[in-house]
Amino acid sequence: MQTTTAENGQLLREFSTAADTFIRTLSRVPEAAFNTAPFEGSWSPAQVGDHVLKFLSGIKGALALPQAEPGRAPDAHEPLLREIFLNFERKAKAPAIVAPSDETIHKDALMHALKGTSEILGTQIGEGNLLLLCEGAPFPTIGDMTGLEWVLFGTYHLQRHTRQLVQMQSHSNTASA
Repeated sequence: MQTTTAENGQLLREFSTAADTFIRTLSRVPEAAFNTAPFEGSWSPAQVGDHVLKFLSGIKGALALPQAEPGRAPDAHEPLLREIFLNFERKAKAPAIVAPSDETIHKDALMHALKGTSEILGTQIGEGNLLLLCEGAPFPTIGDMTGLEWVLFGTYHLQRHTRQLVQMQSHSNTASA
């Protein structure tokens, strides 16, 4: 069974909207504030972008893995993914593999990489069979996920970090007022 063009199209629209909104929000961060954490214990906007690039690259890799029938509903983990990433009261520490760099991050290079990775993912979403299990890149606490679940994870995670950037901006505006 393959996802229909309409289903892939809807997922692609939702993912693309989330990615475009994140990229647009990050691009609006002034250069002077890009590598500066707005408050103690926070990532800088650049680090948020670096983290997003790393997890999007991970999704891109997961969607290219060998696939198999899942033996369950292809969206079985959607409620858990929604709870993890759209419950804004819940905080989590990023796994080391997607933790952001502590080095200065160049805005133009990061923005270019985010756009390129998002475009490649868009192609994978539009053309792939998202109902199959992507084998070999287990998600922490869940295990192997279907392409559909990887796309939903990416969309929800982008929405979460867009909200984080907006909050950083309002904190910076408050702090400088």
